[in-house]
Amino acid sequence: MPDAVSLKLDKAAEFLMVAEFALDGGCFDAATSLAVSAGINAGDGLCLAKLDVLPSGQDHGEAPRVLQRAGYGQVGSLLSRLLSVKFKGQYSLKRCTRSEADTAIKRADRILRAVRSSVPSE
Repeated sequence: MPDAVSLKLDKAAEFLMVAEFALDGGCFDAATSLAVSAGINAGDGLCLAKLDVLPSGQDHGEAPRVLQRAGYGQVGSLLSRLLSVKFKGQYSLKRCTRSEADTAIKRADRILRAVRSSVPSE
């Protein structure tokens, strides 16, 4: 696995691990935000590994579309749904719920698992 791909997947795993700690600690906005970051990094890793491209859209909305067009629709769809809570977790005046944080973590975990199974390790 090239260094850049490995770095992205390592970052995804780190964000996901800390998201789970935040959830356990009742920090639902942080857990949601970290899960979103995990999903973004995992999606970036797949784009780098399979497409040799790193989506650079500022709203991160480009990555799910790139993945779907490249035949990775499940990952693209999961990432799109995960990104839908990014604003609430990071910027909104509303707080994320335990359920939203838990769902975000589960989606990020599914993305990371799917990417790891699609990207051979060296």
